[in-house]
Amino acid sequence: MNNKKDRFSTFQIAKACGTSRSSILRLEEEGFISPSFTEYSTGKRFYSFSDVARVIQVMTLRNFGLEKDIIHRFFDGQEDYQICLDVLQERLDNLTRIIRVVKNWQNANEDFHSLRKKIGAIRCYSKKRENGEPVFEFLANTFTDVINQGLEINIAKTPFLQIFSKPETNSYEIYACIPVLDELRSNIIQIPSCRALSIQWRGSIKNQTDILKQIQQEAEKQGLSSLKEFRVLAAYDEFTAKNIANDIKGLQFIIPDE
Repeated sequence: MNNKKDRFSTFQIAKACGTSRSSILRLEEEGFISPSFTEYSTGKRFYSFSDVARVIQVMTLRNFGLEKDIIHRFFDGQEDYQICLDVLQERLDNLTRIIRVVKNWQNANEDFHSLRKKIGAIRCYSKKRENGEPVFEFLANTFTDVINQGLEINIAKTPFLQIFSKPETNSYEIYACIPVLDELRSNIIQIPSCRALSIQWRGSIKNQTDILKQIQQEAEKQGLSSLKEFRVLAAYDEFTAKNIANDIKGLQFIIPDE
């Protein structure tokens, strides 16, 4: 590259790409770019326009969460695009989940947010509550059981409580359900897909009986006469220190249509 107009110093590239000189030198050390010309007397490095483009590409992929080795495989002679696509798809799935959670936070400002939806089939490790421990502690303890048993958690799904009404005793049978990817066996069940009413609710969980009354009333408004079977998902709000201290949770009730 003899045309000096096509030579860009480390400082020029860094400024153009909004990064530091040390970052440009690090990219060179990692093998992503290589100076096209070096001044013998000063040791100054100069790069080509293609190096500028490569810096922008690498920085973009890193901002998407790709690691150095994967980016190298993307740029090498084999042009391994599939591994790059797989990682980006995983990032997209996680981002989609975060967007869904933030939307839940937004809707939680309402007393209720109800809609009818189709619930897909899900495979879960299921355990019945026997000793009367607080339900969300029971759910957390069951999660611990899953880890201790070496099961693979389905991180794309949210753990929940499966609750069945027992009208003859005016009580409920409660199961903790942790989504897993393992094959069906003892304590692992397949819950079929269904149409359901989804009710999002937010508030203090100290009075659980009152919560169920509120949900019952909301379900009746939506055309369901009773709570014979439903799921409770605690998918958001419980992760903030303020809400933990005040026992504030955002709950989602999934009630199969009759």
